[in-house]
Amino acid sequence: MCRYCSDHYGSVLWDLNNPLVDDFCIAWRKGLRRSFDLPRCTYSLFVPVICGLLPLKYELSFRQAVFIDKCLNSVNSSVKFVSRNGLYFSRMHSPIGRSVQFCSTFFGFLCRLLDVLNEVMLGSCCITETCINIGIA
Repeated sequence: MCRYCSDHYGSVLWDLNNPLVDDFCIAWRKGLRRSFDLPRCTYSLFVPVICGLLPLKYELSFRQAVFIDKCLNSVNSSVKFVSRNGLYFSRMHSPIGRSVQFCSTFFGFLCRLLDVLNEVMLGSCCITETCINIGIA
């Protein structure tokens, strides 16, 4: 993603349930269409694939999952305590708890399996959903 100047700095702190994130993803796809000179009628699910990228929502969710896993396994006791408290006790009242809940729902795994999420699983989730959305599977 860095190749296209889209680091999305700070996106690991976003609430991905917010509808504005979907608007951001739409704007990102429109920018990709323009950058790659794709026709406006290109199906939105194909735009990231044609460009060799994951859909932005997958990328943002994966980044959040990795960030949260690093917080949960941090050597800093304060970071570890706050992240564990947000995940296990505050859940939906905490930004980190909401993020874990979103990622577990989005990728279809249990919250305690957050650390096993990797790019291979992410790619297979993305391919499966794309096939379902276009009616192949």
